[in-house]
Amino acid sequence: MKVNGVYVKDYMKLDVLQHEIPDEPGPNEVLVKTMSCGVCCWDSWLYRGVNAPGPYPYVIGHEGAGIIEKVGSEVKNLKPGDRVFAAYGGSNMMSEYFINRKDGVIKLPDDVTDWASVIYEPACCVINVVNTLDIQLGDHVVLVGAGYMGLQTLQVLTKGSQAGRITVFELREDRRKMAQELHPTEVLDPESEDGKRVIEEIQNAGGADVVIDFGASTSGFELADSLTKQAGKLGIATFHRGDVTFNGTKWHLGGLKVYNLSPFCNAHYPELLPKAYEMIEKRVLAPEEYVTHTAYYKDLDAMEELFQRACDKKDNYMKGVVLFTKD
Repeated sequence: MKVNGVYVKDYMKLDVLQHEIPDEPGPNEVLVKTMSCGVCCWDSWLYRGVNAPGPYPYVIGHEGAGIIEKVGSEVKNLKPGDRVFAAYGGSNMMSEYFINRKDGVIKLPDDVTDWASVIYEPACCVINVVNTLDIQLGDHVVLVGAGYMGLQTLQVLTKGSQAGRITVFELREDRRKMAQELHPTEVLDPESEDGKRVIEEIQNAGGADVVIDFGASTSGFELADSLTKQAGKLGIATFHRGDVTFNGTKWHLGGLKVYNLSPFCNAHYPELLPKAYEMIEKRVLAPEEYVTHTAYYKDLDAMEELFQRACDKKDNYMKGVVLFTKD
């Protein structure tokens, strides 16, 4: 069947183009009518031609949500009409329909109508971050960066973890205010006098037990590295799209445990998805609070503006969602 999808047509240029998907899902797949799709930071880089799957044009999107149209012969726990969000399995979900593996979608309540609020794939990534780091009772956890993913991680740290002292470093004032609303121990601008003082205090004390890099920058990585104690855990939860360097002597003699916190680090990642949704249902996680921008997929002017904000983070941008319905 032919479906319309959002394509990156050229450098920072979008278009709606047709592509072909199978009429029927495979035995362990579902066909979903798309109602919304989140704009991942990865999508903003694809918009700029970075980490592209091939030459222009290419369809994008891996944070879809919608209504199941058909299920494969081996799918027993889902049925047509079920509302679902997708959290694993494909990169062509910014389309009118998409096919996905059954264990990569999770059923939503039957009364869902606010489709911008159910983009839950990033929340599943957050649960993978916290689960992989195995934070212990009383651990001092430092979070470098309080953007969309960092704030969700902070939700889990403050409401659903055993962490003791929780320190947040964030350059932007608006994001620091949002972080403060979650009541960590301290929220600081790393370039302020107070921030520099606390950085020095942590370093002089030998470092923190767990440090999570969400900075998406060389300076963020270097700060996180400098704050990790001997035999501590350094979690790289951001996608560095270039080379970063580290002091091999320091890492070796310091005995750091370094974690690449991509979902692909976990062979059992799909098994986390229902657990992540449980955390959303219990309001430990509330990712919808950070959705700031939406656009209808056929309104190309609005779409271009949405993607430009996803790149430059102006207008207090935190998270964008593409809508496939005007209702």
